[in-house]
Parts: sequence; structure tokens; C-alpha cells
Amino acid sequence: MLRFTNCGIMLVFLASAACQKSVQEERNEAVTAQQEADKTAQEAANQRGKEVAKANQAAAKDIGEARREAHEDSLKAVENEIEKTSGAQANANEEAKEAVEAANKQRIDLKKSAESRLKKIDEQSRDLHKKIDTATATKVPADVRTGLSDVDRQTAGVRTDLQKLDTAPNQPVSEARTRIEHTLDGIEKNLDRLDDKL
Repeated sequence: MLRFTNCGIMLVFLASAACQKSVQEERNEAVTAQQEADKTAQEAANQRGKEVAKANQAAAKDIGEARREAHEDSLKAVENEIEKTSGAQANANEEAKEAVEAANKQRIDLKKSAESRLKKIDEQSRDLHKKIDTATATKVPADVRTGLSDVDRQTAGVRTDLQKLDTAPNQPVSEARTRIEHTLDGIEKNLDRLDDKL
């Protein structure tokens, strides 16, 4: 029995030794497990890198799209500003053109009217000069010759004022009209008075 006992002990010892792994096997399993862990970690890192790259691409695309939209909005705003400014400038130019045309028309009308009156004044002045030249010196009052010289001087002044209308377009036509018409009225009255004296 002792033999069986020793055999049993041996068997138990051998069985327990067979159940236990060797140190080398344990090390190999640990290395394999570590390799598996490293492989899993690498795969996870690769997957994370891919996801980050994909997210970065999406973000870059969104940023690019946002920049493009901002640039388009900026261009539209500039175009709108140009359109509004050019429209306002066109209106201002049209108004200025109309104002210039109206002022030019007033100048032309004033010149025509004044030149017509000056023509009649010149004719009347020539007639008076002829009367003075044909009359005897004693029949012509002294103030008639002086008055006629004043008429000629004033007529020359009106012609100068009419020329200034062309050279000074910023001069208000209404002021020139008032001054010229007042002077012409005075000349005509003076000529009538001088004619009555002859």
C-alpha cells in the first residue's frame, strides 16, 4: 500500500505539475497578450487618427465654405454699395445737368432780350447823333451831347456785362438780369428825354 500511496502522491505531484504552466509558457502568454494589447491600442489609435483627420477635413471644408460665403457676401455688399452710389451719383449728375441747362437757358434768354433792346437803343442813339450833327450848335443844348455820351458809355457797360455772363457761369443770372434790365430801362428813358429836347 505504501506503493500505492507513494504512487498516489507521485500522481498528484505529476498532475499538479502538469496543470501548472512553465515559466516560459507564462512569459510567452504574457508577451502574446501584450502584443494583442499593443495591436488593439494601435488599431484604436489608427481609428482615432482617421476620425480626427475626417473631422479636420469636415471642419476645413466648413471653414472654406464659410470663407467663400463671407467673400461672396462681401462682394454682394460692395456691388450693392457701388450700385447705390452710382445711382445716387447719376441722379446728382442729372440734377446738376438740368440746373446747368436751366441757367444756360436763362443766360441765353437774357442775352437775346438785352441784345434786342441794345439794337433799338443803338438805332435811336445813331438817329440822335445825326440830329445833333445836322442841327446848328446853338439849337443843341449842352446836356444833350453829354447825355448821349453817357448813353453810349452805359451801352458799352451793358455789353461788357453780357460778355461776363459767358465767362463767369457761376454768377447768378437773376442778379445780372436785374442789373442789366435796370440799366437798359434807364438808357431808354434817357434817350427818350434827350430826343424830346431836340
